[in-house]
Amino acid sequence: MTNYLITGANSDIGVACIQKIIDSGDSVIAIHRKLGSKLNSISKKNPSSVELYKLDFSDSKQVDNLLYLVEERKNEVDSFIALASLREEIPYENISRKDLMKHFEVNVVPSVFIVQKLGESMSQRKWGRILIGSSIGVKFGGGTSSFCYSFTKHCSEFIPNIAKIWSRNNVLYNVLRIGVTNTTAMQKSVTDLKHRTKLIPMQRLAKPEEIAKQIHWLTSEENTFVTNQIIAISGGE
Repeated sequence: MTNYLITGANSDIGVACIQKIIDSGDSVIAIHRKLGSKLNSISKKNPSSVELYKLDFSDSKQVDNLLYLVEERKNEVDSFIALASLREEIPYENISRKDLMKHFEVNVVPSVFIVQKLGESMSQRKWGRILIGSSIGVKFGGGTSSFCYSFTKHCSEFIPNIAKIWSRNNVLYNVLRIGVTNTTAMQKSVTDLKHRTKLIPMQRLAKPEEIAKQIHWLTSEENTFVTNQIIAISGGE
C-alpha cells in the first residue's frame, strides 16, 4: 500500500486524484482549505483510506501546524502531491507587494518545506514520489490578470539539486504544468473561457480525471524512471 499526502485536496483535480488513490487500494492524508461535498462524500465512504485536515495556507500559524503534522507523519508518507494554490485575478498594473507575497506564501512556501521534510525521509526508506502541480501559464508569462499566480507557480517549479541525490534511492521528483482544465475554479476565474479554449490546439479543456491519471502515474509504483522533469499536460499548448 502507498500512503499519500496531498494538498489542495478539495480542488476538482485533487478530488479526482484522491479517487484514483482509493481505487488503487492506497490511502491518503488530504489537506484542504474548505471541505466540499465531493471530498466529504469520498471521505465518508472510505473512512479508513481518507484522513482529512482543514488548513488555510494564507495563515502562517496554520502553515506551522501543517509542517508539524508532516514532521510527525513523515515516515508514513510515500508520495506527496502538491496541488494547493491561490489564484486571484489582479490586473498587472495594480499588483501590490501584499498581493505577490500572499500568492508566494500559498503557492510556494508550504510545498518547499514539506518536500524538505519528506525528501530525506523517503531517501532513507529508499522509495518516494514527489509531484508539484504547476501551471501551463508559466510558459506564457501568465494572463493579464494572473501574473501573481503564474509567477509564484514558476517559483514552485524550482527542483532542488538534492533531488538528484535522492533519486539514487528511488525518490522521484517531478513538476507537472497543468493546462486549462474544466474545473469549478477555472469557470469562475476566466471571464472568456470559450476564447481561452480556442488557444488550445486540441480545442477543448482537460478533464480533471485526465490530469489526475497523469499525476497518479507519476506518483505511483508504475513510474520507475521519470524524475527531475518539468512535464506539460496541456492539450498541445
